Formats: sequence, structure tokens, C-alpha cells
Amino acid sequence: MKCYFFGTFNPIHNAHLEIANKIKEKYNFEEVIFVPAFAPAHKKDFASAKDRLKMAQLAAGKENVCDIEFKLPLPSYSYRTILELKKRDKTEKINFIIGYDAFFNIEKWAKPEILKENIDFIIVPRKGEKTPKKQLENLASHGWNFEVAQIDFINISSSMIREKIAKNEDVSPYVPKKVEEYINECGIYKRTIEKLPEQRAL
Repeated sequence: MKCYFFGTFNPIHNAHLEIANKIKEKYNFEEVIFVPAFAPAHKKDFASAKDRLKMAQLAAGKENVCDIEFKLPLPSYSYRTILELKKRDKTEKINFIIGYDAFFNIEKWAKPEILKENIDFIIVPRKGEKTPKKQLENLASHGWNFEVAQIDFINISSSMIREKIAKNEDVSPYVPKKVEEYINECGIYKRTIEKLPEQRAL
């Protein structure tokens, strides 16, 4: 059985890899597959889709990264990705790793009923984040299927890494060596990133 880890991975870092490994072990998944977003909402210092995909492949191995969002028509709504994954995997439900912030906005995403019907969510709280019981109870009452995975992992954020790179600070403790080398070779997060052609829709 597979589990999918969706995200911008801007850049992918050691905490992402640790979460994937611990979720795989905790739930006995055969694979945890990273799914980089193709065209997320534009932000400052956002790496290109090509660079983010390449960094994910360098960090996790090409076989553990899915480029499905690079092949679907824009705008790349999550429900379209989920339906395509279901078709490919021939499965009833998609296991989907998500954080609290994203999950609490899930009913604002495009066609939430399709997501509700086709996804089992695994929520991974940030380190030290309290469990917001009322919000979880509310979503459960609306029929959302989820479980909160209480796992411990290193406290790293992509924004922290981008800030350190912009200041020419060492990021070797936070990202795999191959990712660090790629960032340095390509000058990512040190150059002006052009606006992406389309914004990613939720």
C-alpha cells in the first residue's frame, strides 16, 4: 500500500525525509511517494517547478517521487491529481500526508466532496503544535477521514533554509548533500525567480 506526501518542497529537507520514513514505518506502507506541486501560488524566492522536482528526486530517489502534476492540465487542482492517482493505482482510497494548516482549510479547496470521498488523511503536526480538538471534531462530523500521526521529527522549515541560503549561511545540517550541491550549482534562492506561468489551485 502506498502513501503520498504532497507539498511544494521548496526545498525538500531532512525533516520531510524523516516524516516520510516514520510514517512508512508506523503505518506499514510499502512506499511513501513525494508529489511536488507543479505551479503553487507564487511566493518570494520560489524555486522553479523543474528545480523543486529535481531536488526531490536527488533527496528521495527518482523512484520515490511522482511528477504527475507536471503532466496534468492547468490549473492543477488537487482533486484532479487524486482521481488520476486512483486510476493509476487501482485503489479505492489515496493515503495523503498533510499538515494541520492545510487540513483545516480543506473545505475551501476545489471540489472538496471528491477529496472527502477519495482520501484518507494522515495529519502530521509541527513539533510542539497542540492538537486543536474542536476543529478536528468539526471536520470529523462533516465526514472527513483522518488520523493524527503523533511522531517526533527534527524541527526544520523550508523558509528557514531559504533565508540561510540568501545570507550565505551553511545549510548542510538541514538538507541532503546532493540537494545542497544542486542548490549551490544552480544558484537557487540567490537569484530573482520569475513569476510562474500559472498559480496552483487548491
